[in-house]
Amino acid sequence: MAANEDILPPGKIINLRWKVDKKLGKGCCGAVYKVIDLEKKPPGKAALKTEKHGDDKSLAVLKKEVDVLQKLKERKHVPRLICSGRRNEYDYFVMTLLGKNLFELKKECNAGVFSAGCVSRVAVFVLYGIKQLHEIGYLHRDIKPANMVIGRGKDNRIIYVIDYGMARKFGIWENGVVRHRKARDSVLLRGTHRYCSPFVHERIEQGRRDDIFSMLYSLIFLHIGTLPWVGIKDVCFFVF
Repeated sequence: MAANEDILPPGKIINLRWKVDKKLGKGCCGAVYKVIDLEKKPPGKAALKTEKHGDDKSLAVLKKEVDVLQKLKERKHVPRLICSGRRNEYDYFVMTLLGKNLFELKKECNAGVFSAGCVSRVAVFVLYGIKQLHEIGYLHRDIKPANMVIGRGKDNRIIYVIDYGMARKFGIWENGVVRHRKARDSVLLRGTHRYCSPFVHERIEQGRRDDIFSMLYSLIFLHIGTLPWVGIKDVCFFVF
């Protein structure tokens, strides 16, 4: 997908409310910007995520992420979905502006790794975030340090789990009763292979255990600084 630099340059105003301040980052399916909320006095700040039209997979990712955020809106320690919309060239949604992710913070840390106590506190928040997602019947499928971010202001000691674009529904409610979605016989590898569980590499349908595997691998990475399989070249992973 083409990059979004020309779509949202600094100063551009969206829907008469959101003024683009700067680009925060981009991924394979879109870009994230810091925006100013012109409706608030004084102006507030938020994060705006976009995905360009013309890529059906990208649009499906954005729609799924909005759907998950809507289902999580009554829960604590979850980014709040403020609004979403569609423009001529792109779709977007606006959510709570959060701080840096733990992958970035690890690189900035003088020791290069987090202490055992710090990682333990991270684990409590991340496990809570995963629990909330599982309670609404979704798997995350891309738990990693880059998707664990700190809050801002009074919430700067809270860790949030973000980026639900790869989420998949595993629980289906019918007449007030929940059942597990039927597992597929063969699936593509979804996620970041460094943190994927052995079951994911075997192309077995993901379940809640696989989110926990990814969380544990992430915590080891943050504390130790690496994982045993990082850098192995004789094994080929296919990520779609």
